[in-house]
Amino acid sequence: MGQVVNVSIIIVNYNTLHVLRPCLDSIVEQTRDINYEIIVVDNDSTDGSIEALSKDQRLLFVPTGENLGFGKANNRGLELAYGEYIFFLNSDTLLKNNAVKMLYDFAKQYQGKLGALGCILEDLQGNRIHSYGKFPKISDDFRKLLWIPILKGLHLYQEPDIPYPDKWMKVDYVTGADLFVSRQVLDECGAFHPAFFMYYEESEMEHRFMLHGYDNIIVNGPQIIHLEGEGGKVGNASKFIRDTFRQQKSEYTYFKLTEPRWKYILYRIIHPILRQTVWLNPNISLSDKWKFVKQLFISINTEKR
Repeated sequence: MGQVVNVSIIIVNYNTLHVLRPCLDSIVEQTRDINYEIIVVDNDSTDGSIEALSKDQRLLFVPTGENLGFGKANNRGLELAYGEYIFFLNSDTLLKNNAVKMLYDFAKQYQGKLGALGCILEDLQGNRIHSYGKFPKISDDFRKLLWIPILKGLHLYQEPDIPYPDKWMKVDYVTGADLFVSRQVLDECGAFHPAFFMYYEESEMEHRFMLHGYDNIIVNGPQIIHLEGEGGKVGNASKFIRDTFRQQKSEYTYFKLTEPRWKYILYRIIHPILRQTVWLNPNISLSDKWKFVKQLFISINTEKR
């Protein structure tokens, strides 16, 4: 490369051309005073993405020839990136200001050991939406599937307030929709774990950052809209089944990689009892229920920690 690339923006695409085009436009329109490159990794889309993106001179187009999932596709883009910093960005996002430069400037001046960096995401109406979270715990899963539904049934549950920073604050993990991290940290701690197809991959990666002593940070200032799921919509019932299966498999993988083995085994023994809502759902076919039952009981093999 003839010049130093400050930031490599990596976007994974799978049949999301309708939202990716405005995303790319927003990057080009809003980003200035910084050297950047855009890498789009395509997971074998069938919506015209390959034909359109392969001709777009603003980006490096990387067709995979298969659907690698979110993490592996990002890793493919990372192999070709030249940036000092990597900005993993969802295709269904819109930059409203010079967010890339703001994130870069914060990363350069941060006094501690910076792992993942992100900002407060908004929806199209300007409402703050999911931007960060606590590392998942097995105890939280029992609370989510058992205790909270009981409280909701008794009309005693109230959603907790989500704090947002005036300037910046440390968090457990930054959502994968806008994940800004240095190449140095990725080289030291590793990027996305190949055991994940979708869901929980950013939490597991940032958990490794934390174990290496790095801070994961949410900063105020950059403005990014996240359309959350606008890409590749399918029917409600099939989407619920697909997402439920994928989330459950990824959750098992996450706990296997981050929790003590005895706790993980105990969790796998007890957990099927808590998922009876899937078995009782009339919108799920018997064959899909059977697939889900097998997933609950059959051990999921992941790579060693």
